[in-house]
Amino acid sequence: MRVLLLFPMADGQTGPAIKHAFEKLGHTVSAVDAKLAPQNSHSESLQFKPDLIFCSRTPTLTGEVIKIKSSFKDAVACMWNVDSRYTLGEWSHLFPLIKAVDYHFVVEYNLLEEWQKLNVKTYWLPQGLQDEVYDKPREITEEDKRKYSCDVCFCGQIGGAHRDRPQYLDAVRQAGFKLNLWGGGGRPQIYDEEHNKQASLAKVNLCCSGWCRNERCTSVRNFKILGAGGFALELCRKEMHWMFPVGILGCYETPKDLVEKIRYWLGHEEERKAVAEKGYRWVHGKATYTHRMQMALDYMK
Repeated sequence: MRVLLLFPMADGQTGPAIKHAFEKLGHTVSAVDAKLAPQNSHSESLQFKPDLIFCSRTPTLTGEVIKIKSSFKDAVACMWNVDSRYTLGEWSHLFPLIKAVDYHFVVEYNLLEEWQKLNVKTYWLPQGLQDEVYDKPREITEEDKRKYSCDVCFCGQIGGAHRDRPQYLDAVRQAGFKLNLWGGGGRPQIYDEEHNKQASLAKVNLCCSGWCRNERCTSVRNFKILGAGGFALELCRKEMHWMFPVGILGCYETPKDLVEKIRYWLGHEEERKAVAEKGYRWVHGKATYTHRMQMALDYMK
């Protein structure tokens, strides 16, 4: 199958991961950077002649997708929104694109029935692991140990739309744990092999996924941590068992509970390492982007 991928590509994250996944499944992929050059989508389709158009939540793609579908009547168009909000209204700028595609995939489950009123072929498609990038570190130096070793680590934005995070991080600081923070607030962001080293060397990696009222929905951060062999501790959320099997990460409910859980896991090193290893095997074996793209193709069948 010929897949025209219209996703941001330059950031090296979801777009390249999807491309790798489709190619791993045996399909031919042509990618257009939906963030940098969405206007090139239709012209690329005329050269590539796609069977499947797989696009991101980029409003400027709407006209391009309509033109591609007009040029290739048998091509199937899909849009995957890999982000989450609490109400449909917050995504109103995407409604024209969602109506234009044949299939619409979302990462949160609790709004599924509402989405299906807009596009009946809306399905739940959770995030996954970019396994060609995130794995156990190839090498850990003494400098890496000095830089990344800590009791607790969090990588991500603090505050803003995620107003609940500071209370948890403040509780961790006040409890006296050695806490490392990366990304957001002017702090360096870490990706790829540096992330693998960080996740591996932190004893406890906080997931702190946003939009905690959304069922079956967590950040891609969880998959990266597990993929690097790190121990993950996530804020408990409804129907989490649909996302992750029991026993591959830890959970907490309140700031006080988080402190107690950190104390527990720091005091049970062998158990913590066993949970991390179980999570590592599961995410590489069951929850990569290759698995997610196969899941999307199965929906289309």
